[in-house]
Parts: sequence; C-alpha cells; structure tokens
Amino acid sequence: MRDAAMRDATMRAKVKESATAATSVASKAKTVAKTDTKTDTKPNADAPMKGSEHGKAHRFDWHTLIEVVAFLVGLGIFLYPLIASYVNYSQQSRAIDNYDAIVNRLSPAQREKMWRDAKEYDVELGRPHLRDPFSTSSLRAPLNRYWKTLDVDGHGMMAYVEIPKIHVELPVYHGTSDAVLAKGTGHIATTHLPTNNRTIHSVIAGHTGLVGHIFFDNLTQMKKGDTFQIRVLTHRLTYRVDSITVIWPTQVQALQPVQGKNYVTLLTCTPYGVNDHRLLVRGRYIGEAKPMTQPHGLPRWFLWLFLLMTLLCVLAEMLCRRRRNKDKRLLADDEPDAANSTAGAIAQADAVSARADASGSANDGRLNKRHLRRQMRWLEFGIWVFSLAALFFAWASFAMMMRTGFLPAFDLGYSWFDTHIAPWFGITGMKSLSMPLNSPITF
Repeated sequence: MRDAAMRDATMRAKVKESATAATSVASKAKTVAKTDTKTDTKPNADAPMKGSEHGKAHRFDWHTLIEVVAFLVGLGIFLYPLIASYVNYSQQSRAIDNYDAIVNRLSPAQREKMWRDAKEYDVELGRPHLRDPFSTSSLRAPLNRYWKTLDVDGHGMMAYVEIPKIHVELPVYHGTSDAVLAKGTGHIATTHLPTNNRTIHSVIAGHTGLVGHIFFDNLTQMKKGDTFQIRVLTHRLTYRVDSITVIWPTQVQALQPVQGKNYVTLLTCTPYGVNDHRLLVRGRYIGEAKPMTQPHGLPRWFLWLFLLMTLLCVLAEMLCRRRRNKDKRLLADDEPDAANSTAGAIAQADAVSARADASGSANDGRLNKRHLRRQMRWLEFGIWVFSLAALFFAWASFAMMMRTGFLPAFDLGYSWFDTHIAPWFGITGMKSLSMPLNSPITF
C-alpha cells in the first residue's frame, strides 16, 4: 500500500512538471507572437509585405508581361488577314448583290440596249494599243463613251468575275486606277469589253498581295481546262482556260486580239511579294451558263495532320511553362527567411531538401541553382519555339480549311502557303507556269 502511494505521488509530480513546462512554452510562444506582431506593425522597408506568398514582397513579373504582350501581338497578326479579308469580302459581296438587284430592275429593253452598245463598242475599238496597267498611272480610253458603256450602277461597275475553283467572286470596274484596284478588279480601258463578239480580247486586272484584300492572289491554282464566268447584265459568259503564262510587264503583245477568237485574260502580278512579272490566265469563250470548275482542295488527312501538329505544339508549350514555374518556385523556396520561426525554417529546409533530391541537385540537400537557372533558360527558349510553331501550324490549318471546304467561300488570303508550301506536295498549278525566254519588248 505504501509503495503504491509513493508511485502515485511520483506520477502526479511528473504530470505537474509536464504541465508547468507546457504552460511555460505556451507563454513564451505568446510573448514571441506579441513581439513579432509589434515588430511587424513598425514601418520597415526591408520587412516582407503582409499576405505575400512565402512572406516575400510581391514583385512585378516583367517576363509575364512580355509574354502576354508578345502573345497579343502574335494573335493580332494572325487574325488580321482573316478579319480584314472577311470585311472586304463582305463589301465586295454587297457590291455584287447591288449590281444584280439593279440589273433585275431594268426592263428587258434597257438591258438589250446596254448589251448592244457594248457589242458595238467592241467592233469600233478594233485592234487596241495596249499598256501594262500596273506600270501606267492612268490609261486613256480610246473611245470617249467607254466610261458610260455598261455603267450599270452609276459607279463604274460593268460586270463581275466568278471563279469557283479558287473561291473568287469580284466586281469588275471601268479602268485600272489605284482607287479601282483597291476595291475590286479593273477592266483595262484599252481592251475590248466582255461580250460574245467573235474577235475580241478583254483583259481584267487585279492585285496580288494587297494588304487586307484578296483579289487574284490564288490565280496560281488555275490550270488549263478550268472554267470561269464573267457576269455581264444577265449574260453568264463562260470561258475555259487555254493558256497560263508569265511575262514581263512590257510583253503586252500577249494581250492582243486574235482573229476569230473571243478571249478574256485575268492579269495579276507575280511572284508573290516581288511582283516584277505578270501572270496571265487566258480563257476562251465557250458559250453562256456552262458548268464551272469546282474546288477540289487539299486532302482531308493533310488538314487533320496540321491540326494535330498545332495541338502537340500547344501541349509542349504548356509543359515547358509548367516546368519553368516549378523551377521558379524551387529557387524561391531556397532563399533564407529570417522572419520564420525555428520550426517553420526546419520544415522549409526539409521541403527544399526533398525538392532538391527530386530535381537532381546536390546530394547534400542544397539546390544546384546554376543547374536550375540553365534549365529555366532552355525552357523559356522552348516556350518561344513551340509557341511560334503552334502559330504557324494554326495559320496553315486555316489556309487549308478554305481549300477543303471547312470554311465559307471567302478566301483567307494565305497566298504564301500556296506559293511556298503547297508546291512541295504538287497540289497547285504552278508547274504549268513557264517563264518567257525571249527578251522584253519595249514600245
């Protein structure tokens, strides 16, 4: 009994000592907390900002700002051709719809008189004297009544050209002034008007590579045997391509009429971005309202391949960005923090040691900062590379969507793709082009 009482007394003493020690530790913790609180309330430029991560002051991330700005600039550059071409396509479509509406309001007698005047004009014009429309500021019409003939809407629109194969439907205006060629195609004033006369040669000119516009950029896809139409009043004049040539600007003899032949030549500058030659796509009249060549486009698997490449580049860019952010946090955690308590510092050191082991750093538990910074530089380089690759494949995918019929009938204007990428796969008519070997002719 006495031994049991002594054991109980000893245990009560130990419990009392433990309680006293715990109370002492708690009071010391409260004292330290009050001291820290009072210290934090004092203004100190070196003290960390309240609520910031890891107790460090928030710093403005210039890298993030640069990346966001670069992304927005790239997105704007990428979307501009699409938006600008769609806006201009809408304006051209409205002009064509207005032309058809005016023609439908005309009486049959009025339409017949305008058509007869155009045919008489061609007969009187005979064999014209030609000039390159892009090398001459203005071409004087040989007959004064040119500007009034076939002026259906009162603003110089005489017809419109329709080429389904390359998704082209453009108004045709009198003359080839800068103002005319900025809103559509222009009829060269010194050539015949498009009619069904026996011996005529009409020439319709349009720009290639004009910023924000799609005119004759994709004439390079036309091949011999393709058909297109010129819509004049209610007449659907159909032409079959019989000649595709590239000439110097002074070789205008290729635009002269041929006895007994009715031609329309579509003329534009080439090559894309250089524009020191002229591409001529000549069609011979085969009758009215004949079937036109429809687009065949690129193979569908080619489109899906480019879309897959776009997705892979985006995923790779995201992985690089995620790994870089992880390395940034690893470096930030390794910085000493005097404001933390002893227990917090020990926990932070253990976490950094574990992360250091996981990242392949030194065996002593300290971070290999040099290795991490070098790795971050390579990751930033990878982010830029994969971002640019993703933009390229996305841009090319948009270009192919128009070819394969995934998008509406307006051309997105990615002519660089047509002239530099597509020929690698033999999918355009560039092989049919032949540069002239004879010397330029001057007048």
